[in-house]
Amino acid sequence: MKATRLKQLLSILWTPLLFMFGIFTLSLFMNSNTGVRRPLFQPITPKAAPSASPILEYVTRSTNQMMPTTRHPLIPPYPYEYRFILNEPDKCRREAPFLVIMIIVDSKDSAARHSIRSTWGNESSIPGVSMARIFLTGISPKLTNEIQTMLQEESVTFKDIIQQDFLDTYNNLTLKTIMGMEWVAKYCPQASYVMKIDSDMFLNVDFLVHKLLRPELPVRSNYMSGYIVSNTGPLRSKAYKWYVPKEVYPKDKYPPYCAGPGYVFSGDLAKKIYDVAQTIQLINMEDSFIGICMDELKISLTEPPPSVFNGHKIEYNRCWFSSLITVHHYSPQQLLEIWPDFQSRNDSECIAKKGR
Repeated sequence: MKATRLKQLLSILWTPLLFMFGIFTLSLFMNSNTGVRRPLFQPITPKAAPSASPILEYVTRSTNQMMPTTRHPLIPPYPYEYRFILNEPDKCRREAPFLVIMIIVDSKDSAARHSIRSTWGNESSIPGVSMARIFLTGISPKLTNEIQTMLQEESVTFKDIIQQDFLDTYNNLTLKTIMGMEWVAKYCPQASYVMKIDSDMFLNVDFLVHKLLRPELPVRSNYMSGYIVSNTGPLRSKAYKWYVPKEVYPKDKYPPYCAGPGYVFSGDLAKKIYDVAQTIQLINMEDSFIGICMDELKISLTEPPPSVFNGHKIEYNRCWFSSLITVHHYSPQQLLEIWPDFQSRNDSECIAKKGR
């Protein structure tokens, strides 16, 4: 009985010793094969938190310093000489584009940029028509070194990202559009037309080019068209996303303006709008502000054909979409899903369906 208990005790003690010896031997074998000496048990190093970008720190500090402390927080910091962090100054140097598509996008939204490049933002999608695509972005308030590095790498690959050093917030959307006007005025003044559009939109470039702008006709000047909003004024309640207090815009009515999700204008207007924006107070409503600029310039908006600029989300229908320019609220995945079918559209088939 005593001998049996002794064997059991030795078995209990010996098993873990053998296990530790096996690990030690395996470690020596791996170290000898690689020529690298490693400790037996590697300590786990906690993953470092994403580091805040020095660019973000600089932008936040300079934005706070450059404007009077009496400035209302809904008034974008302007006029101010913002710097281009990412730029494509040579994009229009080889060829004057018939159409520049400038897309408002969040700096972190790489999915939207990739889907647009693969669908309606493809610069070669319309044979015989030169186009240039640019994405407009600022500095995200949540920017890290990692995010900015990824954006820079994307910029090197695709050469279509324009970024200035202002904070990329909803109330600074006006700064994005003014940046686009500045870029066209400085680096692409020979562009015939410019389409300003949000990144969550469907855009029928073929209809825009051939049915509305029509390359066979002389290029228009002082031209802007889209879904025109008239006889509206600022929303004065703080409960609204589009709240505009009297300190920001004292008048009760806005001049007519093209709804912000998508509108088109002649290239000559970019410099005129950029210049007049230096002389008047910006407001946080981007589309309303462009209407104010047009009013200051005493240039009227042009009514488009009925219903071609659609500001609402509608269910995809190939025939219906073929006679629209814009449709709102399409995610990157939805764009990628519908695009192959839209590209295979048969105009005669759609005409036959309308005739029934």
